[in-house]
Amino acid sequence: MKRLLLVIALIAVALSGCTEKSPSVAEKSPEQLKTLSVAAAENLTAYSIKSSMTQTLKLESGSNATAEKSTTITETADTLAVVNLSSLQAHATGSTKNQMEMAGQPSNSSTTKADVYQIGNSTYVNDESGNWTHLADPRSKEEVWGPDRNNQVKAIAATFNLSTTEDLGSESINGEDAYKLKIVTGSGDQTNLQNAAFAIAAKITQYPMYLPSVNRTELNETGKIEKTIWISKKSYLPVKYQSRMSFSMRPEIIGGLDPSTSQMKMFNQSIQLGEISVSIETEDLYYDFDKPTEITLPEQALSAPVITPTQLQAGSQA
Repeated sequence: MKRLLLVIALIAVALSGCTEKSPSVAEKSPEQLKTLSVAAAENLTAYSIKSSMTQTLKLESGSNATAEKSTTITETADTLAVVNLSSLQAHATGSTKNQMEMAGQPSNSSTTKADVYQIGNSTYVNDESGNWTHLADPRSKEEVWGPDRNNQVKAIAATFNLSTTEDLGSESINGEDAYKLKIVTGSGDQTNLQNAAFAIAAKITQYPMYLPSVNRTELNETGKIEKTIWISKKSYLPVKYQSRMSFSMRPEIIGGLDPSTSQMKMFNQSIQLGEISVSIETEDLYYDFDKPTEITLPEQALSAPVITPTQLQAGSQA
């Protein structure tokens, strides 16, 4: 009887060991992940990506601005893409929505869509009206794609490899267990913040009709940047990347285009604009790594008019 109980006890211990997670896979440090991530993306043959971006601008009308006088402009962009690196082909569908809201007035919105195929050195674009355009690059397809030029997975892995990171634990992404890490911002991120601020100010002031100026000290005081990356515990490839940028600024117009000379003329006194609060959020999901993918170009695209870079340049100078 005692022998039977001992056998039962040993079987129970063995079964309990089978239900536990295997301890053979050791957790990796951030430094190990950096090397493993780049190496894993080196020979990637295909991947898919789902991207989203939301940019929100809140514009105040001036120093006496109130909530009733503010304007909110929201731009959202969503993209789905399949990239076959081995055959030098890609297919992406995307949509962009712009919405403007002013107090006491109905919101105004517009949406645009596009369907894009990159086949070797040819780009085929189908706009929302159903019209196809064929952009032909005179370079060879190998030159257009270049070494890893369209390998966005490797690009984000390389960025991760050069960054200072903080461990945030683990999280499941699309059912896949992943390391979660914070990317510590650096001087390059401050440059990106300043470029984003100037681009927004230029758009609002209709540059080059008017020349805007942005206070860098104000940007540094209000600017916040957060970046997070998720690395698969199985493949060590990036499976998600997220960024958030926010800042406030009061742009000034310091010059304008002189129609008589076609030169920018600086003002004796700048024109101050109201405060602009900016929020930009992006998210990229990477999946279907090395999944065999066949990208077929629609027949309608084959009859699209061919446009070369020289034709585009001639049209812009006309």
